[in-house]
Amino acid sequence: MSLVFGDKDETMLPDASPFTNVAELKELPYTVDGSLAWLIKTPRHRQWAIGDRSSAKLPSQLASLVASASSRGVTLPKEFVAFIGSPALHVHVRSVTACYLDVAETLLPFANGYLIRFLADQQGCAFWYLYTTKGGPDHCVVCSYEYFDAESMDYEVDEVRETDFQFQAESFEAFLQRFWLENEIEFAKYEAMPPPDVAPRFLKLYAQ
Repeated sequence: MSLVFGDKDETMLPDASPFTNVAELKELPYTVDGSLAWLIKTPRHRQWAIGDRSSAKLPSQLASLVASASSRGVTLPKEFVAFIGSPALHVHVRSVTACYLDVAETLLPFANGYLIRFLADQQGCAFWYLYTTKGGPDHCVVCSYEYFDAESMDYEVDEVRETDFQFQAESFEAFLQRFWLENEIEFAKYEAMPPPDVAPRFLKLYAQ
């Protein structure tokens, strides 16, 4: 199967974001250029893929999100849309804690942009969000222990604070690569299988 993506989207460094709590940003083993070429070359998995649990509803979630962004004049990152909309890519990314894709259908206004939930911990203990500027596609990925959704949440929009989040990655693709690598290292450890095919220094850098 041939998958083609657009040009690289714009990244967002911590200083350009509204978030002050920043995770350690580690060097990545593969080039991040918007193509997801590195991911396509990784092994496919039959179990624990992050798209399995929500595969039936992801198409409608993505369609609603794209419509919400279009109505606000927001350009979503192309690699984000490509990944969420491609089940063939989901099987390359798995989670030792059974995290799964769960995409918000409506943009949530925050700071000078919008939040978009896209990944959830199976026990509802953590959630990952894309943060994009009002025009887009400048974006980053943040994590929170709180569930935020424009359609259904226990907070008013103006109660959401930047302190509710930790800056995780300067782009969706950077986050995806880090998430993939950290989880593959854990799977290798607990299933006595070969580690991911990266330089040894990255195995050491990302070992938890």
